Amino acid sequence: MLRKEKGFTLIELLIVVAIIGIIAAIAVPNLLTAIQRSKRSRTAADMRAIGTALGSYNVDLNQFPVLATEGDMTSSTLPTIYYEGSVKDGWATTYRYVSTDGASYTVSSFGKNRKTGGTTKSDFDSDIVYYNGQFKRPASLINK
Repeated sequence: MLRKEKGFTLIELLIVVAIIGIIAAIAVPNLLTAIQRSKRSRTAADMRAIGTALGSYNVDLNQFPVLATEGDMTSSTLPTIYYEGSVKDGWATTYRYVSTDGASYTVSSFGKNRKTGGTTKSDFDSDIVYYNGQFKRPASLINK
């Protein structure tokens, strides 16, 4: 009398592992792209909030906070009565701020690579620039 063994064969297990590997190879890059996209969206939302706070500051004091050379945004740049949110972008780098004359302002983020520049519109390394309430294309993208 033959006994029927229970369990999986080695081939069946290898096929299952291969299928899981293929699914992971497809899903992981999409997940990583989604994470970068969410960091960029969070950065844009923070910059809009900072722009709104700067507008309130401007209404109260008739000028934007003056910082003659571009520097890191801190609570002394924009007092906490106007903005209590994060001063770091989605990649944990401090936002950059400049307003030489108090009549206009620029808030910027260097993006994923934490350096000036970038190559394409969808590139997460591209700078994100918020100038007087509007997003601007980085200088490296103007001719592309």
